Amino acid sequence: MEYQKLIVAFCFHSLLILFVHQSQLTYAGKHLCARDEAFYLLQLKQGLTVDPHAYFYGCDSEAEAKTLSWNATRDCCEWGGVTCNVFTGHVIGLDLSSSCLRGTIDANSTLKKLGHLQRLNLAYNELSDFPLGNSISQLSSLTHLNLSHSGNMMQIPAGLTNLSKLVSLDLSWHTKLQFGLTTFRSLLQDLTNLEVLLLDNVDVFGNISELPKNLSSSLRYLSLGDTNMFGNIGESEIFHLPNLQVLRLGNNPLLTGTLPNYRWNFSESVLELDFSNTGIFGKLPGSIANLHYLWRLNLRNCHLSGSIPVSLGNLTTIRELILTRNNFTGNVPSTISQLNKLVYLDLSSNHFRGSIPESIGNLTAITVLDLSYNSFTGNVPSTIQKMNKLSDLSLSSNNFGGSIPDIFANISELSFLGFHTNNFTGPLPYSITTLTRLATLYLQNNSLTRPLPSNISGFQELTVLDLSFNCFTGAAPSWLFHLPSLYNLYVQHNQLTGKLPNELKSNYVEYSDINLSYNNLQGEIPDWMFSPRLGRLDLSHNFLTGFVIQVWPSGSLRYLNLENNFLQGSLYQSFCDMVMLEILILAQNNFSGSIPDCLGNSKSLIYILDLRMNKFHGEIPRFLPTRLEYLGLYGNQLTGQVPRSLVNYTSLEAIDLGNNKLNDTFPIWLEKFPYLRVLILKSNLFHGPIGDFESEFPFPELRIFDLSCNGFTGTLPSKFFKSFRGMMDVNEKKTGITQVTKRTLRGYLYHVSLMIKGNEFNMRITPIMTSVDLSSNRFEGDIPNSIGSLSSLVLLNLSHNIFHGHIPAEFTKLQQLEALDISWNRLIGEIPGPLSSLTFLEVLNLSYNHLAGRIPIGKQFNTFPNDSYCGNPGLCGFPLSKECGNNNESPLEHEDDDSFFMSGFTWEAVVIGYGCGMIFGLLIGGLMFLLGKPKWYVNFAEDIAQQISAKKGTRQKKRRQRRGPR
Repeated sequence: MEYQKLIVAFCFHSLLILFVHQSQLTYAGKHLCARDEAFYLLQLKQGLTVDPHAYFYGCDSEAEAKTLSWNATRDCCEWGGVTCNVFTGHVIGLDLSSSCLRGTIDANSTLKKLGHLQRLNLAYNELSDFPLGNSISQLSSLTHLNLSHSGNMMQIPAGLTNLSKLVSLDLSWHTKLQFGLTTFRSLLQDLTNLEVLLLDNVDVFGNISELPKNLSSSLRYLSLGDTNMFGNIGESEIFHLPNLQVLRLGNNPLLTGTLPNYRWNFSESVLELDFSNTGIFGKLPGSIANLHYLWRLNLRNCHLSGSIPVSLGNLTTIRELILTRNNFTGNVPSTISQLNKLVYLDLSSNHFRGSIPESIGNLTAITVLDLSYNSFTGNVPSTIQKMNKLSDLSLSSNNFGGSIPDIFANISELSFLGFHTNNFTGPLPYSITTLTRLATLYLQNNSLTRPLPSNISGFQELTVLDLSFNCFTGAAPSWLFHLPSLYNLYVQHNQLTGKLPNELKSNYVEYSDINLSYNNLQGEIPDWMFSPRLGRLDLSHNFLTGFVIQVWPSGSLRYLNLENNFLQGSLYQSFCDMVMLEILILAQNNFSGSIPDCLGNSKSLIYILDLRMNKFHGEIPRFLPTRLEYLGLYGNQLTGQVPRSLVNYTSLEAIDLGNNKLNDTFPIWLEKFPYLRVLILKSNLFHGPIGDFESEFPFPELRIFDLSCNGFTGTLPSKFFKSFRGMMDVNEKKTGITQVTKRTLRGYLYHVSLMIKGNEFNMRITPIMTSVDLSSNRFEGDIPNSIGSLSSLVLLNLSHNIFHGHIPAEFTKLQQLEALDISWNRLIGEIPGPLSSLTFLEVLNLSYNHLAGRIPIGKQFNTFPNDSYCGNPGLCGFPLSKECGNNNESPLEHEDDDSFFMSGFTWEAVVIGYGCGMIFGLLIGGLMFLLGKPKWYVNFAEDIAQQISAKKGTRQKKRRQRRGPR
């Protein structure tokens, strides 16, 4: 019987071949294309133009040739994009996708006369409106219409619903297309033969629960991604389409509700479900495992929670399972190892915990495995080595521990390996260095130790290598600098030693990045740092002593950081010749000489110049880089005045001239700088009054203002605090100092030295940091009440001045204040009780004034020590031992205290007082002595203590003399 069937089939096949061959002979030598249809196509071509820029992604030569090949001398069935019926010669297909066509196909176009046309594809062009408008209904034979990415269509013609034979319709990616729920419902009801409908990125904007119940039963493929649909997804009729195979509803964040928990058998052949980036919540129903033919499930970035149902192991045909960015918890069920056809598994960015089952090695077909950003613990399963088809493996940002197993020798296809931010210890597994196709390796933020391998056999295609923030020791192996494809190398924050190699053999692309900072590298900087391909170089915080050469080519460096090394001598002319340089950081070295004027040459692109804590002397150059945004000259030996030429550098955001020998009056002309956020002039020889501001809103963006340890005098201008709008309602969302990071590959935050809560710190400032420090000057008069407008102020230091009057009640408005120091002034009256409402206040120093009365109690005031109030004999109450209502000191004693305070309040005392701070400062000084801090600081603190002790002894002696013998 089977033999007879084979004979019949063979005979039928032979007859079919003979029939086709005879048909070809019949039409040989004739034009298959009807002349009138060829004419219609040529007319269509004349109404359109070919423009290589007609579509965003451009067009290739083959696509452009589709219409360029149309001419009357050739059979139109041979024209690009044209398909004819082999027997009748009628045009049945027209594919002009990606043909760089621009223009309009209006209602009068000859396109509508192609009555036999079945397939029309105009995707990826630049058409000005919907082709043919309502006249599209005349293409009555049309079964497939693709207009995706084809221009700026505004509305759907009503005639579209008359194409009753339409099987596939693609209108996706028309951001201006106003579809409307009514039109959408008409398509689903009237086009009864429709099987495929793609409307991604079209503004349908309707409630998904309002779709009609009598949807087209023939619909197999429905894609409504990013259509602004909303409503409860569980109430939609979509789940009742009997033949649905693909359902995509992703990127509709207003779609909410829970996934229906029924048998999920609305279609026995469902292949794909995509609910990514929607608002669905609740648990993943175990009944979804009834979709036995499902091959792709995408639930990325939803609000699902709970554990993964064990029944998910029944989806034995699934190839892609994407559950990333949800709130799933619990352990990953071992049944997931039953999904042996799985190619893509992404469980990242959830709250999974526990260890990874060894059985995961059964997923031998998998190519992408991402378990990153969870709370997994334990060791990495050694069975991963069975996944020899892996191309991407990421276990980053978990709590994995132990050594990384040496299991990668057989995973030869691996191109991405991410194990960063875990608790891995031990050495770098050698088998990783044998991977020949690895392009990206992330191992940073672990505790990996031991020297790196001295020789490797892989890494030929490695482009990114990040070993930073580990504990690697030993010399930096030469292969780090000889990898042929590498362009990003990050090995900062390790313990590498030795010298840098003399050659850089890597085929670095332009603007590549090398970061070897925070190691123990020694010797000289080789000349490869000026490679024409190198864009960023960070060798900061090492023990480098100089440069191999003093003259180097300009190169392509945009970022150069050599901070905190042992570099010395004058700056070479070559620094000025680096015309591409945007960020130059040479802080904390031993550079000397004057700052070269050539840094301000007209070709300079530098906008961050950080020369802090060196030994530069002389005056600040008159000419600096014209794009300058940050000027850091703190801690040098610069003299003279602030150059008036700075008035032309209106892009400046931060100026730090502190701790030099500048002798000048206040540069009030800086008040008009529109972007100035940081002004630090501390510890110089500035003198005289601030002066009156000329601008209506001086210093509008100022956030850090430090004039401490100078000789400023007089009263503060009436506008002084009122105009500092940058300190009013500052928050992280506002554009701040870190805006500069958008212009660099890895951003640089400005460094400043600030006195914070009694201690000086060298730190990177943030956009929301606000500080005013006017301490250790000779300002006098009342503290302006306008200070209360600085609602975001964090640090305020007005100590060691001659302010008098009362503590402004407006201080109570400074609700963000963390440190307040107004010690060593002449303030009188009581401490305002409402100051206790400053709940963020951690440090308070009101010592050595003329304050009197009861100390407020409650909240933060219950935490401040005695030192906050000493030197105010009229104060009483907690935490002082003096109870209110008892007069423990005579008026004479009070007078003596006052005379002592005034006699000691000279300019020398101001400087001394600032150096050691308050009594709390002496305690800190003692602590530094115990910890072996610098001898000069210990001696300094001891001298201050002796002077105060001597003055106290003199005061007691005077009291005894006045009282006479007992």
